[in-house]
Amino acid sequence: MEIKTTEQLIIFSRYIGQQVVIKSLLNNDNETIGTLQGIRQNALLITIDNVNRWIPLNDHFKVCEVRLLLKPLKKLTPAIINTANNLPVQAFITPYYQQLGFDMPVFIAPGHSCNCRYVYELDLADYRSPTEIFRNSQQALVAQGM
Repeated sequence: MEIKTTEQLIIFSRYIGQQVVIKSLLNNDNETIGTLQGIRQNALLITIDNVNRWIPLNDHFKVCEVRLLLKPLKKLTPAIINTANNLPVQAFITPYYQQLGFDMPVFIAPGHSCNCRYVYELDLADYRSPTEIFRNSQQALVAQGM
């Protein structure tokens, strides 16, 4: 399912402050981990190794794959659920879970085909941990003989 840049930005905007994994499609770099700091019309501001970088997003030409590092809802703990249920307004529960890095169903616009799908289902999230990503990158380097 193809999701437009403007729709991706709507989703990413709900997860500012979360870690992301970036893979360059131009030079086959290993995956890099950064933190989503902000968005603008066609780009994501990501901090990588204490350096802010704008990663462009475009409907017609992909430079990088960017995925949020999220946790599936099945990892919610009773303590987190209890805290969420005690928030003063029920509408705060989803943003609370998003702030904690949980994958939540998205809403883009009335009648949109991606509504009610999880970010992972839209290929914009990864459930691996930073440690697993680093380990996979190291194994790939060894396999390449580097």
